[in-house]
Amino acid sequence: MTVSEEDARLAEFGYTQKLDRSVGRLASFCIGFSVISATTAVYSSFGFGLSHAGPAFVWTFPIAAAVFFVWAVIAGDLAAKIPLAGYAYQWTSRLVGPTLGWFTGFAGLVGFISGFTGVAYIMSSYLGGLFGWELSDAGLIWVTIAIVLVCVVINAYGVRLATLLNNIGVTLELVVTLAGTLIVAAIVFFVSTHHQTVSFLFTKGDTVSEPYLFAWLTSSLGCIFGLLGVEASADVAEETKAARRTIPRTMLYALGVSSAIEFLMYIVFLLGIDDPAAVSASGAPIADIMSRQVAPWFSKAVVAVALTNILVCVLSNMLVATRLMYSISRDNMVPGARFLSHVSPGRRTPSAAVWSTGILSILILLSALVNAQAFAYIIGLSALGYFTVYVLTTGGLVLSRRRGNLPAAEPGTFDLGRMRTPVYTVGLVVFAAVLAALLLLPEFRANGRIFLYVMIGAGVWWALGLRPRLRRGDAGPAYSLRNRTDPAPDSIPSRPS
Repeated sequence: MTVSEEDARLAEFGYTQKLDRSVGRLASFCIGFSVISATTAVYSSFGFGLSHAGPAFVWTFPIAAAVFFVWAVIAGDLAAKIPLAGYAYQWTSRLVGPTLGWFTGFAGLVGFISGFTGVAYIMSSYLGGLFGWELSDAGLIWVTIAIVLVCVVINAYGVRLATLLNNIGVTLELVVTLAGTLIVAAIVFFVSTHHQTVSFLFTKGDTVSEPYLFAWLTSSLGCIFGLLGVEASADVAEETKAARRTIPRTMLYALGVSSAIEFLMYIVFLLGIDDPAAVSASGAPIADIMSRQVAPWFSKAVVAVALTNILVCVLSNMLVATRLMYSISRDNMVPGARFLSHVSPGRRTPSAAVWSTGILSILILLSALVNAQAFAYIIGLSALGYFTVYVLTTGGLVLSRRRGNLPAAEPGTFDLGRMRTPVYTVGLVVFAAVLAALLLLPEFRANGRIFLYVMIGAGVWWALGLRPRLRRGDAGPAYSLRNRTDPAPDSIPSRPS
């Protein structure tokens, strides 16, 4: 499918091609891989799992990977049929209605914005350790704000620079981080005498609370957090070449490669523990294990490269968050929609959405200067936002299938076919189960309450502002289709390479 054909198909949905369609297969894979970010996942979740359930937490990872595989095939099937920016909003809006689309898209924004804010905070803490900075809580917040601003500027410059840097970061992660893990593995298994045996992977640790099942289930949420965002490449569909064919494949490739690397890293670093008590008490357990098994300089070198991986994780999460914000805004679904849907003619990037998303993140960070606990709650919203999207989308698909209005598959594109009903059923059950755990487990109830308050806020806007617009036909996909007055796709000049 040529670029002009893709743009013509976009016009059938009611939109003129304004964004820079320059994302190829490699960049699409790298976006999905970096949003998941195996390195960020392991560095941020290893200590959480170890402290909550002991080494046996690692066996929750295959379960988490299976959950996300179910979501990946659902999302891949939809991306092949409705390849639009702002997937979380667009899919449910077009299959069920803009009201469901609003709540799904809003939950997606909560997930993405709180997610990249949290990852930026993780990066700031590792920067402090790498350079020996004695950072206070306020100092960490200001460093995090600086990281967010750097990513805002890169994303505002254009998708080509963002994806180029992302590709470089992913390459470093695949080569250096994976090589560092294999070096640790070689030393642990063939050189060092201070390591654990395989039986260690089945122990629950000495400080784990009872009942153990609750502790083990709680630890699984660390592994689940480490795979969030597998569908990210779908959010840049309007900037992807041959999006209908490319995105489902790169989505599954990103999930497969990330899962394999994450599981390998968990196993290697668990077996590389020489002093379980010291590692459990460490604020940077992965770095400490590398220092103990290899050398401090080796640990610093690998962590330095890992910081580039974490940076592109922030960059990519922000990239997809801005596309969701842009997509909702161009359908007049939010206050200030005309401003937020602005696309820079020269850069062909949704610059207003980029800056607005960055400002929201900074406001979250500034709130932590007033109340550190508020920041902890907001960061905990990431997984809740994602899984609300998964539940609402899959529930909408079940309803849409009963109505018989699912789009037909195009030849040569991914399609669930006869597996659609069982996959939807399994997906709805497991996504709802994870969401219930995030809301009800004692460790996460406070986050659940904050998330409910945030979604109530979305409901207030729907009742007072959005619902009247929808009744008048002044919002939603139908509004864009009816009011599209931009030039025809063929008349839009291509940006030079």
